[in-house]
Formats: sequence, C-alpha cells, structure tokens
Amino acid sequence: MRAPVSVLLIRENAEQLTGGGCCGTLDEDDPSVRGRGVFAETRKHQRDLGVLHRAIREFFPPVGGREQVVVEVVDPRNQLYLAPKLVRAVLRHRPGWRAGLRTVFQAFSLPAVVLNGRVVSRRDRPLDPDSLCRAIGELLDERGPGR
Repeated sequence: MRAPVSVLLIRENAEQLTGGGCCGTLDEDDPSVRGRGVFAETRKHQRDLGVLHRAIREFFPPVGGREQVVVEVVDPRNQLYLAPKLVRAVLRHRPGWRAGLRTVFQAFSLPAVVLNGRVVSRRDRPLDPDSLCRAIGELLDERGPGR
C-alpha cells in the first residue's frame, strides 16, 4: 500500500487581540476602526490557504475509501505538534539535506505549504492551486499504482 502524500498548511498567526473571539472578529465595517483595513493581510492569507485546501480536496478525492492526500492545517504557535511533525515528514520523505534542514528548522516565512517534507510555498513565494495540485499529482505519478 502506498502512503498518501502529506500536505501541511502552516497558517499565519491569526490571533486577533483586539475584538476577535470565538464568535467574531473586528471587521472593517465596525465603526471603531473607521474604514481602516484591520488584519486584512492575515485574512487574505487565511483565505488563500482555504482555497488551496479546497482545491486539494476537489482534485484528489479518496479512492477506494483511502485518502490519496492527507492535508493538515497547523497553527505555528503549536510548536509541540509542529516541530515533531516536520521532523517526521523530513525523515519519512527525505527531501534532501538542504530542503530538510530548512523545513526542520522552520527557515521559512508564514504562511507556508510543506509537501512531503519540503517547503514548496511561503509568503514571498506563494503557490496557486493549480501549481500545488500539479506538484501533488507528480508525486502520486512518481510512485506509480500500488507503491
């Protein structure tokens, strides 16, 4: 049985300390911010990761009840989960020593996309859904059926 492709979507720190909570956020239509873009860049990054996530789910549905691609969205503040996850991804997929060190030591800007232990997208090098799905498809094709 072949292992699914691993995709980690490491999102932007999304904590909003001013008016945000479990039930809502401080939006631009709030009179207290008077039309200024509050957290607009963070929201844009969150939406962009959502688009990537939906594209992966749409293009790579489960086959025979098994996932082809496992997608995890990770908050970078959760280092107790993220650091070991990155180390395991590098050890499992062996992306090369330079790419592996960059991934393990988190030498990338947020938000980031890690595909089989290799950082393929970060803030200064964003990835569109088609490019990401093409990269995932290439990984699936490399292993061939049943590998």
